[in-house]
Amino acid sequence: MNPTGRTEPTVTVITGAAGGIGAAVARRLARDGHHLALVDRPGPALEALAAELRDAGHPVLTLDADVRDPAATELAAAAVENRFGGFDALVTCAGIGRIDPIDQTTDEIWADTLATNLSGTFWWCRAAVPRLRRRGGGVIVPVSSTTALVGLPGRSAYAAAKAGVLGLARTLAVECAADGIRVVPVCPGATRTDLVRQGYARAADPAAAERAHAALQPIGRLSEPEEIAETIAFVCSSRAATITGATLVVDGGYTAGGPSWNT
Repeated sequence: MNPTGRTEPTVTVITGAAGGIGAAVARRLARDGHHLALVDRPGPALEALAAELRDAGHPVLTLDADVRDPAATELAAAAVENRFGGFDALVTCAGIGRIDPIDQTTDEIWADTLATNLSGTFWWCRAAVPRLRRRGGGVIVPVSSTTALVGLPGRSAYAAAKAGVLGLARTLAVECAADGIRVVPVCPGATRTDLVRQGYARAADPAAAERAHAALQPIGRLSEPEEIAETIAFVCSSRAATITGATLVVDGGYTAGGPSWNT
């Protein structure tokens, strides 16, 4: 369902589309009939996803655009307009994350984390808002994190960036409501993405590391990217027409008070 209530297919831009939650969102929205613009750095994963979706009959545009670059973002947004005539939804999944105590968080780590996770979201929101206005409205789904909501050691840069995403989203929700633009940030909890599995691989016992992480979740397991994508698909539909400015937390109960997250 088109988020503006129109009958034509929804055109959706997804940043960080090559893997993890971004790829799951692309597959899920394709099943809902969305035309997709997939934004990421070039590589085999992005091309493989695009080929998979095209082979299934879904219109797809791939865009090599570094979200840290505002000029590249504007050029990419214009390319979506040239291909599809505009877009109706933006889902910002691009992000990086690492664990560094604050005294080991270099200027470069801080700057790159904020540039990717916060500024990259801002650049795309800034490019999207006037274009969504021209379409008569739409929806922006900035993907944040439960790390924006609870304190965890070693995440100072990541947490600051993801908390900034929530502040940006709330402001835009109020600023753009009269234009028919909804802004709904989503905070995934622990999710079995490739990035998370790579973290387990660095442990002495990867399987034990994953079991320990799962044990911290009240539901006893990690979320799957496809489960996060289901929430985002709902937000991107007209079924969520009155939801804006609210933060949707999809974390298996973690922020409600997991067994030992704060010990």
